[in-house]
Amino acid sequence: MRFSRIVPGFLVVAGFYAIVLIALAWLDQSTWGQVRPVLDPGIPSYTYRESTPGTLIISGSDTMRPLVQAWVDGLRQRHPHLKATMSGDGSETGLAALLEHRTEIAAMSRRMTAPEISEFIKEYGYEPAEVPVANDALALFVHKENPIVGLSLEELDAMFCRERRRGVLYSIDSWGLVGLMDEWFETPVRLYGRNGKSGTSYFFREEICKGGTFSARLNDAHGSASVVQELGIDQNGIGFSSIGYRTSSVKPVPIASVKGGRYVEPTFESTMDGSYPLRRNLYFYIAKAPKASPTPAVAELVRFALSRQGQKLALDLGYFPLALPEIVRITSKWSLSIKAAQTDMQSRAEPRSGS
Repeated sequence: MRFSRIVPGFLVVAGFYAIVLIALAWLDQSTWGQVRPVLDPGIPSYTYRESTPGTLIISGSDTMRPLVQAWVDGLRQRHPHLKATMSGDGSETGLAALLEHRTEIAAMSRRMTAPEISEFIKEYGYEPAEVPVANDALALFVHKENPIVGLSLEELDAMFCRERRRGVLYSIDSWGLVGLMDEWFETPVRLYGRNGKSGTSYFFREEICKGGTFSARLNDAHGSASVVQELGIDQNGIGFSSIGYRTSSVKPVPIASVKGGRYVEPTFESTMDGSYPLRRNLYFYIAKAPKASPTPAVAELVRFALSRQGQKLALDLGYFPLALPEIVRITSKWSLSIKAAQTDMQSRAEPRSGS
């Protein structure tokens, strides 16, 4: 009697696990690395304080466009009277708009250079406020059917860069030169990437080409998504784009820092621990004087981006969140800047003795 009660229960449990195993077997393995990461529970949540009206203009990175748009949409759900626009043709266009006073925030997928900061100081009289808002991995994508197991930075330099400053004496223009055999041996390598106005392009040239220039063979794609779309069609192609633009038709190539070194995939873990060599921060640059408070709209966008909700949106879209200590450092510095500005304004407003 007892056995007859146990058996049905066992069958139910066994059936449940069978369904789970079948679902996992059918799940596209290329998405496993995207669903495993868990957001640090210590990241503070965004708390609504008061309605924030006004207008917010953000310009810059094409790589960051989906993420910034998601942050703007999330903020406007909580502040329906806030008007915001986002344009993303490249990091350099965002910086140009900031220098010309046409935007409040420049979204950049790389850090500003020393000459750019000097130009900003000449225009504004102070350095820009730099706010890291998320992490990203610059991925080298190929078609999902490409059998390449990994590439070194030297090999990427010999593929993409005109000068080959990493020491390879020949241009890698066929897949056989990186070890592929059979029908791939004489197959030409077709290159895809971004234009000179993008932060992604600048980052690639600095990190891979060592400040050099691109090969004339590079097919200049209109945007980050276009690179991945082309590679989903072209089985002979390889191109660079943010890991956030990954699709099921392409796969990221594991990268080794040196020839013969360990190949590292661009995953959440390898990006956070620094073992993936093409990790980068994504930034907001804001024209805010040291003793001035940002506009309420700018302050709320930064606060939302660095919150648990904002970092979860980054994770959901394929980017990577900032580490908790970095978020604590940035938010503390940002909050102190706002409080200092408010204190300074209050002291200016108070009547002086004897007046």
